[in-house]
Amino acid sequence: MSDLKEISLQASLLGEIVPFLNTAGMACLVTQQGMVDLTEQLVHYQEEGKSLYPKIYILDDLELIGKVLTPFEFYKIGEGDKSSTTMLKALKKCAPLTGDGWTIYLLRKQLTFEYGVFNSSTSILSETIEEILIDKGSSDLRCILIHQISDKIIEIKNFLAKSLIITFGGKFNSSSLSQFDDFIFTITKKVDPKIKDQIINFYKKVFYNVVQKGHGTLACVIDNKKKTLPKKLKDGIVLSNKIDVSSQILSKDRNIDLLSHVRLSASFSLITGMMLSDGITVFTNDGCVCAYNVFIKHSSKLNKTSTSGGARTRTYLGLCDLIGNGLEAAFIQSQDGKIEYKTNGK
Repeated sequence: MSDLKEISLQASLLGEIVPFLNTAGMACLVTQQGMVDLTEQLVHYQEEGKSLYPKIYILDDLELIGKVLTPFEFYKIGEGDKSSTTMLKALKKCAPLTGDGWTIYLLRKQLTFEYGVFNSSTSILSETIEEILIDKGSSDLRCILIHQISDKIIEIKNFLAKSLIITFGGKFNSSSLSQFDDFIFTITKKVDPKIKDQIINFYKKVFYNVVQKGHGTLACVIDNKKKTLPKKLKDGIVLSNKIDVSSQILSKDRNIDLLSHVRLSASFSLITGMMLSDGITVFTNDGCVCAYNVFIKHSSKLNKTSTSGGARTRTYLGLCDLIGNGLEAAFIQSQDGKIEYKTNGK
């Protein structure tokens, strides 16, 4: 009889979550099992055949959270016994209500879990709830975030900014998120300093939205001084009027246009759609979008190159060859979640 060794993902994940909760001062047998169950559910979460990407916050003090997030609005959806079953029920009942800033909360009480949705109603230019509660969190605001950050990749973060990345076949490396930020920095390099933080927040939300959907995307940055696209980037849809996010933000700051928020939201949706289209989205380094659905010809050398990413990866390598010759930077997120970024000197 051959030896049989069973490897349990649940046991492995539980082994990481226990010290993760202990470090945050949130140790709880029920919570730790519920977090394992929620993680497994979030990998391919759907309702009525539609993929959903809910964020779940596990909290100890909803009232205090409400004082930190201003403005703050929440709706209690239900309450149940303190069990992983209630945590999964909260996901099912609340996930269809999420999106457009609404997130799920699980409030830990002595004997029960209360669950519902909350929203900070912040501007598309503001810091996210995650940045306020998690990245800049404190021990007074004990909370944990569980969410899908890309296809087959789940992240669990606590208020100490400690993070667990759980992959179910998706590719992730520790430098991926910093490359994501570096590319946005290149897009906004020549933006007016008065609005740079706002436009960075805007593009962080755009890129997060794109990366989360796991479709894959290609993008590049050119200098804003160029009057026309580099010759090798002209095979695509060149916008007669660039999407000028900076101008939209400045008009908002000056209260010139009461519809500026609507315009920014529309630009958000439009740029996201462009990045989810086939081909390359072309940005300028003053925060504009000037073209999308762009294709480049691969050199004979690249066509012979064997890459695990196929045509999209070869296109990215082709963009990298153009850096310093019309391009400032190139970016790729492959369909399996891998992120790469290249610019001059990097």
